[in-house]
Amino acid sequence: MPQEVELTSSKRNYPKNRESWGSIRERGKRLYASYVGPDGERYQAPTSYTTKGDARAWLTEQRSLIEKGKWKSPKAASAEQFGVYASAWLDQRTTSKGKPLAARTRAEYRRQLDNGLADFKDMPVTGFTPAVVRAWHSKRIKKGATQAAREAALLRAILSTAVEDGILEKNPVKGHMTKASTGITHRPPTTEELAHLVQLMPDEWRAAVLLAAFGGLRLSEWRALRRSDLTLTDGRYTVDVTRQAVRVPGEGWHVGPPKSEEGVRMVTLPSHVTPALTEHLARHVGQLPACLLFEPKGHGDFIDDQRFNKPWTEARRQVGVEGVVREHDLRAFAGTTFAQSGATMRETMAFLGHSTTTAAMAYQATTGREAELAERMPALPAVTSDPLGTVTPFNTASA
Repeated sequence: MPQEVELTSSKRNYPKNRESWGSIRERGKRLYASYVGPDGERYQAPTSYTTKGDARAWLTEQRSLIEKGKWKSPKAASAEQFGVYASAWLDQRTTSKGKPLAARTRAEYRRQLDNGLADFKDMPVTGFTPAVVRAWHSKRIKKGATQAAREAALLRAILSTAVEDGILEKNPVKGHMTKASTGITHRPPTTEELAHLVQLMPDEWRAAVLLAAFGGLRLSEWRALRRSDLTLTDGRYTVDVTRQAVRVPGEGWHVGPPKSEEGVRMVTLPSHVTPALTEHLARHVGQLPACLLFEPKGHGDFIDDQRFNKPWTEARRQVGVEGVVREHDLRAFAGTTFAQSGATMRETMAFLGHSTTTAAMAYQATTGREAELAERMPALPAVTSDPLGTVTPFNTASA
């Protein structure tokens, strides 16, 4: 058996001395780190190292976890079932800004854990390998590419925490698994298509389409609007977007702020939609400030998605864009046309309620105006002489 030598310097076979915390031993040409945990047990690093710096870095990380009270016994971690770990992860999960997850997001994560990720419920967290995940993803993608991508994204997020906790060395869920291509290309409607869609919608729903297409409001936002949220000034309506209404399965309606802090915003609508909104307020909205712009029927607190989707689907079918233009693509129409009108990126982000340029760009589309935009580029003036005084006529028309 090779002799084990504890190291305290960059030279190997140095006289025995302990590390300030933990120990590093040499076996052959590899270094092995270990430490005594709070439970009195000695724990080895999950891998060997070629440099003392790497071994020390692992020891430093373990000591930091202990000092912060976040250390978990590797023995306990290896026995912890994914279902238990995932439930705890969901209970503790917050947004990037440290706020609790939205009720609908939490419910959707729970649904994914109970369905697509249920295969892993009783498996130890340490049992995840690229091969295990690959086999699962191959099976799930046959059920639906979009749903498989969402489930993979959730699994990747949970296992990223497991990596941070020291349970796994690497995340076995590859990034490409979280992206889906269904083969269906969605796009915002053209101006002509939108005009026909508005015309074909029942009178009570035309204002909803206009609010989405020219105000960039989400369905969850426009269905929560009250009469008091609209103000008419100088022939234009401004919309105070301060809340959304979301129906969570098994819990009912949740009313709260929009999707993000930036979602709370004041939107100014173009004057050409003023007559339609004024008519909607007169014909379909009660006179009290708290009256909803889109009143539910029956005992519901807000209009259900299906009440809008039925006439919306029929209108799209008649225009020939069913399956191509979704309700959410009206928001993309708003973002695209607002940017094309000359808005800066910051103004577009504020208009849509986005905090990042990436999110704002996702709601902008090309519209086939390449020739028109190209013609707006300035032409070169005729050059009469170069800096040296030599006459060099330049005809931009024939160039």
